[in-house]
Amino acid sequence: MDGIHEAAIKKKSFELNYNGGTIWCEHLDGMGTSEDEVIAKLGEDKKLFSRPSVSSFMIINLDETEITVQIVKTIVDAIIEANKIFRKIAFVGVEKHWQKQLGAIKTKGIAVRFIGDYEKAKEWVISENYGL
Repeated sequence: MDGIHEAAIKKKSFELNYNGGTIWCEHLDGMGTSEDEVIAKLGEDKKLFSRPSVSSFMIINLDETEITVQIVKTIVDAIIEANKIFRKIAFVGVEKHWQKQLGAIKTKGIAVRFIGDYEKAKEWVISENYGL
């Protein structure tokens, strides 16, 4: 594994105070073809973002990570099975052919958008207009 992908694996996900609100930023970006590491990181982070005290607004950044069927299934299951109500989730770096499968989380009444730019994702997630 090269240093770039190793650094991405070690990158922490966190809560971000932004524009008067709070967003959980799930960093699964820059992980290349490291499917097992993406799934393991998401599994660990799920323990954090599922807590009631953590924001119900989320960005899941998958930019520069090769998305697979198993990664999509793991993300959808993590959101649907969490004992938490999420209000809005923006996905960054998701190619068109994966969007329908990831959109399955809308069945829980979550507003979902696929946005190419991380800054625009932050703006949409925390905006007053929920833009459903």
